[in-house]
Amino acid sequence: MTRLVICVLLCVASFVHGGHEKYEGHQLYRVAGFNEQIRELEASLDVLSATPAARSDSGKLEALVRLAPEEKEQWLHYFHRNNMVYTKIADNLAEILRKEESEIQFSKEAAKRSGKSISFDTYYRHDEINAYLDELAEEYPDLVTVINAGLSFEGRQIKYVRISSTRFENLRKPVIVIDAMAHAREWVTTPVAIYIIHQLVVEASESPLTQSIDWIIIPLVNPDGYEYSIDVDRLWRKTRSTAHDGADECPGVDINRNFDHHWGTVSSSANPCSIIFEGPSAFSESETRVVRSAVMSNLERTSLYISLHSYGNMFLYAWGNNATLPPNGLILHLVGINMANAIDEKALDKADRYIVGNAANVLYFTTGTSRDWTRAVGIPLTYTLELPGYEYDFIVPPKYIKQIVTETWAGIAVGAQYVLSTW
Repeated sequence: MTRLVICVLLCVASFVHGGHEKYEGHQLYRVAGFNEQIRELEASLDVLSATPAARSDSGKLEALVRLAPEEKEQWLHYFHRNNMVYTKIADNLAEILRKEESEIQFSKEAAKRSGKSISFDTYYRHDEINAYLDELAEEYPDLVTVINAGLSFEGRQIKYVRISSTRFENLRKPVIVIDAMAHAREWVTTPVAIYIIHQLVVEASESPLTQSIDWIIIPLVNPDGYEYSIDVDRLWRKTRSTAHDGADECPGVDINRNFDHHWGTVSSSANPCSIIFEGPSAFSESETRVVRSAVMSNLERTSLYISLHSYGNMFLYAWGNNATLPPNGLILHLVGINMANAIDEKALDKADRYIVGNAANVLYFTTGTSRDWTRAVGIPLTYTLELPGYEYDFIVPPKYIKQIVTETWAGIAVGAQYVLSTW
């Protein structure tokens, strides 16, 4: 893997975040409200996360929101007027981001000294990740195939791997599909996807999970947004597309609102300036279409789909657009519980225990998600997996990457074992 090592050495200095000054004086608030109130906030504010009512001190759903200095008074008045209890969490977001930048630069230097092609102690650029996938395919040609699935809006190659001991030719084997980084700022999701690949290919290539299951893993669904979040705006969430009305002022689409499941049924998602903008049409984004193509390529055999997100320690299953359950709701819940328990057994003491449940019940109504679309097209087990953030939310320091990837793999392995036992 000499070529990739050289790439890593050259790219260390390039992992520099930009745009922190735009968040100078921005404050973070945790706001408690009813489900509908929190959902409405997404139309106008940057809602960084939601905490389930079952876990919150207030007994209500809580949202972490960012308020700029010029809008703080207006929104605090709005919270008060609507009986939404709020608590200030941080005084200056820019300081938090500068600290993260310093920690990542330090971790990149340490990774460079280790001489490893990919380490699970830091974050990597899009090109480095693609190079690693290509190196794996070269080293393990009988197990790994890299698919150049398509180009992002800005022309970056979106790659995914197919892992199969039978080159996907044995149609009696089940398939598991996993994707990551649909939301650009959720950086820790891609290391988890890479670690799953590493475990299946490098560490346990002879295990039943590798030999008896075919895997499709997309480590970086949204490369444009990810690169933009590194270079310009750490909090960027959407794609960088400009093929919609209002794109000059508000570019980008939320990939996880762009799937064709009750798309276009929520007015707040139709606003291009909203962080949950669903796009001009279902599957309008090339990035979303890559996921669709990967899923549909082996739909009849696919038993489990997981979309990795950050953060919140949750396994969420369908449906998100209402509080009803699919016909196999009990199985979805039980398998989710088993995966969550496996993760919790390896979790840090300070970590929240995982919550498993219907997405609409645990949080609030959502439409156009990959989780619901994959369930609707026939995959029996589909989940949104919200990874840990600890007290750092989705700005997870590099020192926690190894912990998160290790514990998450334990949960994924349990899900895969269930697939094998019932196939």
